Amino acid sequence: MKNEDADIHNRVFKYHPGAQRLLLLFFVFQVKNMWDTIIWNDGIAFILHHIFAGAAAWGGMYPGCCHYYALFYFGFSEISTAILCLLANFDEHFGVKGLDLALPMTKITLGGAFVVSFIVCRLVMWPFVTYHYVQDTLTALKSNHRLLEGRKTYLKAILVCCCGLSLIQFLFVHMIIETGKTELEKLFG
Repeated sequence: MKNEDADIHNRVFKYHPGAQRLLLLFFVFQVKNMWDTIIWNDGIAFILHHIFAGAAAWGGMYPGCCHYYALFYFGFSEISTAILCLLANFDEHFGVKGLDLALPMTKITLGGAFVVSFIVCRLVMWPFVTYHYVQDTLTALKSNHRLLEGRKTYLKAILVCCCGLSLIQFLFVHMIIETGKTELEKLFG
């Protein structure tokens, strides 16, 4: 196996048990989030996000299908989501009643941490990882690698999902800016 073939094998076709578990947990998380999105009427952007993310996780569960990238897309990039889940408890309508008033600095700190983590993970790191992911996937799809058979459709589907999720990031940035303005106006009048 040539060195380039070995690299593509390790990044696109190699099975990683930890990635498989992460993909399964993430898929279940997306099913639960889709339910919440529908129940709470969060809107089409979130529905599309959960469809793309869930489909990418499902496709990645095909043994050894881009497991190398799973840790970033379904783990590290979700740091901002974990912080957002904590921040949601401070929402004056849907969170814990009075928590925003009892702990205003905690709400501000979590809000700032969310914005910073979103910028770092989704706006700075995401494009670089996605560039390499797309290059690896396109190279794999053009190759004659023995493991391409059976994975070709999944690789194409995951690529479409990644592009969709990348575009949705821009909508999320707009939503974060608008929400940030509203929250800052509440604080500083």
